[in-house]
Amino acid sequence: MFLAWKEIRHAKAKFGLIISVVVLVSYLVYFLTSLAYGLASSYTNGVNKWKADEIVLTVDSNNNIMMSFMNNNDYDAINVNGGEKAKLGLFPAVIKDANVDHNKDTRKEIYVFGIEDDSFIAPKEIPSSGLLDTMIIADSSLKDLGYAVGDEILVSGTSLTWTIVGFTNKATYQTAPILYANLNTWKQLRYSSVPFDVFSAVVIKGSAVFSSDSLQVYTISQFISNLPGYNAQVATFSIMIGFLIVIVAFVLGIFIYVLTIQKTSMFGVMKAQGISNRFIGNSVVSQTIIITGIGVLIGLALTLITGYFLGGFVPFAINPLFYVGITIAFFLFSILGGLFSVGAVLKIDPLRAIG
Repeated sequence: MFLAWKEIRHAKAKFGLIISVVVLVSYLVYFLTSLAYGLASSYTNGVNKWKADEIVLTVDSNNNIMMSFMNNNDYDAINVNGGEKAKLGLFPAVIKDANVDHNKDTRKEIYVFGIEDDSFIAPKEIPSSGLLDTMIIADSSLKDLGYAVGDEILVSGTSLTWTIVGFTNKATYQTAPILYANLNTWKQLRYSSVPFDVFSAVVIKGSAVFSSDSLQVYTISQFISNLPGYNAQVATFSIMIGFLIVIVAFVLGIFIYVLTIQKTSMFGVMKAQGISNRFIGNSVVSQTIIITGIGVLIGLALTLITGYFLGGFVPFAINPLFYVGITIAFFLFSILGGLFSVGAVLKIDPLRAIG
């Protein structure tokens, strides 16, 4: 370790360039991974907030929650083992500021979740008096468009005006913000009136039991995988990031190998002086760990800093497990490259290496 660190300090320019390469490639992988994970999370944040196990839809909906139409008879027919159930209505809309005419900056595509105030899927930000008709809880991303508590929003194509009474974090569905409303408000949007008891689905915490042939139960993971475009998006980014990690780590290993081979004459002098092969090997591995460690730490720090400033503009999300896996891959391939080069160097005759 002493020899490895002393050589780095002696040749600051050369090793500075090498560390810069490690910083850039690690920054690229960390950042793209965070973007991919953030995009996937924006599809499912609202669903994951339920902390539910299953969801029940109608069979005729063909896995599409917006084509599922359920009533109280269906709700009563569902029993839950070891948990509870909650009604859910879902429908998309476009909103804009009710007090600003023709302002495109306030328009936003959203999803409305119709809920009951006392259900387990209701956000904790609901007022103690409950969500009265025309009251909504909005995802905090709407603050970036200038919305605040007390603002009135107009649903495009309708005469419906709603009032924001609170905000909740990480409430998105298929990348769009969620507005939580009571079921009556949702019915007015969905059916232009408040008809008989109707909703889209029943969310289950526990295990659903029923005998109706008109209903179908899905696990939450199955429901998420059926969201339009979700599987294709996740598969594409996973393959892209996976290949990128392997290629970058492999290139990094080659880089370490070339760096070590360039020092053949120096190792020859060391062997001629009687320095053991083990000492030389430990020096190469230690130097590889130092270079990779410094580069990876700086790359990770740059990723976190970039995410802090871009979090409101792009779907950036941190997953520590992904970071750990990427870091292990970098170290593994770098050390393998160093060890492979050590094996080649130790076979060289000292006199030939010096000459």
